[in-house]
Amino acid sequence: MADDSTRNPPPMGLHRLAWAAGIIGLPLSHYWLVAKIEPFYSSIYCFLWWTYIFAADLAVCQLRGTSLLRDRPKEFLFLSVWSVPVWMLFEAVNLRIQNWYYVMAPWTISWGTIFLFLAFGTVLPGIFETMELVVGLIEKRVPGRRIVGRPFKLRPWNVRIQWGIGAVMLGLLLAFPEVCFCLAWGFAFFLAEPICYWRRRTEKKQIGRSLLGQLAAGDCTRLVALLVAGFICGGLWEAWNFTARTKWIYSVPFFDELKLGEMPVLGFFGFPPFALECYALVNFLSLLRGGRHWELTPSENRERRGLSAWGVTASAALVPLFILICGVAATQYTVASFAAPLDYCFRRELGEPGVNALRQKNATEGNEFLRLKERPPEIDAALFARMRRIVALSECKGMGIKNARALEALKITRLDELARENPSELTRKLRELGRRVRLEEVKIWIREANRLQ
Repeated sequence: MADDSTRNPPPMGLHRLAWAAGIIGLPLSHYWLVAKIEPFYSSIYCFLWWTYIFAADLAVCQLRGTSLLRDRPKEFLFLSVWSVPVWMLFEAVNLRIQNWYYVMAPWTISWGTIFLFLAFGTVLPGIFETMELVVGLIEKRVPGRRIVGRPFKLRPWNVRIQWGIGAVMLGLLLAFPEVCFCLAWGFAFFLAEPICYWRRRTEKKQIGRSLLGQLAAGDCTRLVALLVAGFICGGLWEAWNFTARTKWIYSVPFFDELKLGEMPVLGFFGFPPFALECYALVNFLSLLRGGRHWELTPSENRERRGLSAWGVTASAALVPLFILICGVAATQYTVASFAAPLDYCFRRELGEPGVNALRQKNATEGNEFLRLKERPPEIDAALFARMRRIVALSECKGMGIKNARALEALKITRLDELARENPSELTRKLRELGRRVRLEEVKIWIREANRLQ
């Protein structure tokens, strides 16, 4: 991508600090993940993804001579901020299809809010930095610096049909979530991209305008790059998620038994179309921004008017409201457990001496407590043994302390006892105790208990 900033590079700035953080932080974050070092381990998603994004941006700059952080920092910030409401759209869809849930979510509202923005703010930058990295490799290795396809002409009826496909996909998804859940990974592309194409169809340059326009012009570079970036990001998401403590777990109908990590094997084919959806949604946002786009050069963006005053006002009012509504709904229906500290959960039984003992040994988190080699003398032996049993259960697929205590009330205190339970019957008993659990969750607990025996 030709850019005036390539000829006149900006002086040393924050992008170099970000690059350094990526180079140092990416391997360091892997060490924290493997060694389970707190407080990093419970928030490892943020450390891994932000350092990956920074490192990828450096690689993009080396390949293409320009990058988001170095030359378009405002666009990088825009993607990071809008990444949250874009992902919340899919969280809203998940309230209907119930294909994934979160475990060991942050305990406090303040840290939970910060974690939400830090974690979900990586989605768009992660996909697009990876896409640019793939584009850079294509430009270096492919003759003509692009992947060429056969040009074609899109008629109004083609555009209407594609938009209609998106509308039908969304309707089927909402009406029949048990069998049409896979349509979540595609509907947004067919709804947004035809609009972007039709509004920008007369513009000569379609990069930063419309993916359909690029394909119609015979340029398949970004289509291929997005599909590859979806696979790469999907692989990283699942690889880093599998051994994390705060994470998501899938409960997908029909495919829940055959998994690679936490993801059903066929589910990996959803990541490439998800990347296309993200690209189309950002292209749609570009329409609202008066044509500004993260793929355009700074000089090209300056020529466009940007978001109008009413658009800024509406965004400032509606976007936080949308995030709040989706966040509260997800907390109620998608978050299955919280990483409640032991000095809170057992404060009455422990008393002040026991609470202080756990804090002094930095053992207030369940995974830290299980690593204690000796019982603190301030904690009664019987209580310590009971806590070990409950905490061991609570860490099984992140079921959490409350669910582990409910199992204790049902005389289930060890993994081997959990492994022998009938999922349907156990789900019924837990619901009678007031626990809001799904059959899919209980099946996953029992499957993990059998694996750990």
